[in-house]
Amino acid sequence: MAVNDRAFRPPVPGSNGDGADRQTPLSPAVGARVEVAAPAKVNLALLIGPQRRDGYHEVFSLMVPVTLGDLVVAEAPLADELVVDCAVCPGDQNLAARAVRELEAQLGYPLPVRLTIHKRVPHAAGLGGGSSDAAAALLAVERLYGMALSPRLLHQVASAVGSDVPFFLWHGPQLAMGRGSVLKAVDLPEPLHFVIAVPAVELPTREVYGWRDADVTVGLPEFAARTGSLVSALQAATAPADLAALVSNDLESHVVARRPEIAAAKAAMLQAGALAAAMSGSGAAVFGLFDGQERAEAARSALISRAGLPPARVFTATDLQPRRSTGR
Repeated sequence: MAVNDRAFRPPVPGSNGDGADRQTPLSPAVGARVEVAAPAKVNLALLIGPQRRDGYHEVFSLMVPVTLGDLVVAEAPLADELVVDCAVCPGDQNLAARAVRELEAQLGYPLPVRLTIHKRVPHAAGLGGGSSDAAAALLAVERLYGMALSPRLLHQVASAVGSDVPFFLWHGPQLAMGRGSVLKAVDLPEPLHFVIAVPAVELPTREVYGWRDADVTVGLPEFAARTGSLVSALQAATAPADLAALVSNDLESHVVARRPEIAAAKAAMLQAGALAAAMSGSGAAVFGLFDGQERAEAARSALISRAGLPPARVFTATDLQPRRSTGR
């Protein structure tokens, strides 16, 4: 595994031509349509540090995009307005709508569009579905209007919408630092095979972080030492099985103490043969890392039949790396 020396995000100002951000966009033709895949993510490792002055926590996370995902469709609107059609969260409250509004504010002109979000990623599960939809919306609007926005502007807009949104603008696994929007690309052994199970438990992110703050106090030196250890272990990983020892989530124990459904899902995942298992993000999704696609498929069947999880909330997925991208 290699941690790339170059800073992956934000890019060097002007690396894609900052002048492009000031261009007058083309008006999309009636009937114009752009589709952009919006993959979910799993946090193979999630380290949580002390709270920052801005209210967020320092994080250090190895995030991996996976083949489970939504689809965002951008179309020329019938009227000069922004419309978001989503079964889970329609209208202006959707992160995709907020992303377009933020882009309009940065550019200084309106970008009317109709966004249709076809959901497959479970909502509020720690899989980044809403953040990925927002990033996909930015890319779809850029293409619909024939713009060539700079990476710097895209990162700036995405960061204003949510900490996880910048991650989904570019392909591949990344280390997320700071509050989550400072990113560095990594190359991982591949392919990685996952089973993702989502228990029917509501876990608001703010509440989960509050549980951790109530349970433990973490100092910056301790946190920094752990991040260094994780990077060293990543550099030594040469096969998917090597990553199993790195799978961890600092939020998990605090959730498990209050929501036993998460512990049950993790135990079922390990019993089904996972090399390692953990909660993703702030939950409630639990993922298992498996040695091969066949074992992952067999584990999914076992989770459905033995653990009583509904089929619609148990998924198999593989990682997405630049050599095997979504085509965005």
